[in-house]
Amino acid sequence: MKIGLVCPYALSLYGGVQGQVAGLASAYADAGHEVTVAAPAATGPVVDALRRRGVRVIDAGPTVGVRANGSVAPIAINPNAAARVRRGLVAAGVEVVHVHEPLAPVAGWGFLFAPVAPMVATFHRSGGGGWLRLLAPVRPLAGRAFDASFAVSPSAATFARLVTTATAEVLFNGIELPPARGPRHAPLPTIAFIGRHEHRKGLEVLLRAHDALSDVDLVIAGAGPETEALRAQFPETQHRRWLGVVDDDQKRILMSTADVVCLPSLGGESFGVVVLEALAAGAVTVASAIDGYTQAANGHALLAPPGDPDGLREVLAEAVAMTVSGTGHASPTARGAARAHAANWSMDALSARYLEVYRTVIAATGAPSV
Repeated sequence: MKIGLVCPYALSLYGGVQGQVAGLASAYADAGHEVTVAAPAATGPVVDALRRRGVRVIDAGPTVGVRANGSVAPIAINPNAAARVRRGLVAAGVEVVHVHEPLAPVAGWGFLFAPVAPMVATFHRSGGGGWLRLLAPVRPLAGRAFDASFAVSPSAATFARLVTTATAEVLFNGIELPPARGPRHAPLPTIAFIGRHEHRKGLEVLLRAHDALSDVDLVIAGAGPETEALRAQFPETQHRRWLGVVDDDQKRILMSTADVVCLPSLGGESFGVVVLEALAAGAVTVASAIDGYTQAANGHALLAPPGDPDGLREVLAEAVAMTVSGTGHASPTARGAARAHAANWSMDALSARYLEVYRTVIAATGAPSV
């Protein structure tokens, strides 16, 4: 099958939607399908890893940071980006186009009212704003543009209904299960942060909390609009390292070797896929007590009050003590249960479900698929 995946956000930066697109593309390519991914700012480790798997990547051009849903979204706003994506997927001869976050400007807009193949949409966003009323005239048209619509959580499905009139089936975010964790060898306990460096993700809260811990290393992966300011305020030291953007393989290695993975987001997470990734890696997971993370953890993570460095420090100290003693969430039984819980959201299961959908929508148009 020839599959086109469209991501509106920069592939050069780590993010939840980008991770889902890259994970699905890798799974499809490994299964023998011809995959083309289109996204803006398509450079860096994630893109390199996709190309090594045989995935074709279309760069939709540069991005700008636009504030949305408590985050800064790295999106393309030049109309030429939509045209470039459309031309590239037509040239690739794709049989189905799967657009993630289809109303986010502008990579997927070239297909909304003039599809070139059957269209599948996945909505990731949770919550809207006053701008939703601007979409009222085009909601029915947008809803009819998709042959199948999905959302990663009930709140994302509600958002999809608000902006398109489409009824979206809730289908989980997928994770790639890492190898089983081996014995720890690091001389000091290590805490890892992996995510966008922006206010919503709470990295500054973690940095302040770690500053009050002694003899505990902190490793920070990812990048974002706050990277430069936070690195200036919290520079590299013997116990604090900044890694920059990492690809999926590097991310899994980091999660599988860190003693604790900390996810201190302040809110706005429709579903905590990164929580599941940390649990699957066998790390003692410390997450903010926000709805998306609490639901994903289902009792397998330690929860900390969002936006509270002192409260987070206390929970991190508890997590570190568990890793040193091998008790609580760090016990073999607890790690096994957490990994089994996370395995319910495997990328293999998600990609298999979407492949069924692709075959169904292609068949409905009368076009052959392989």
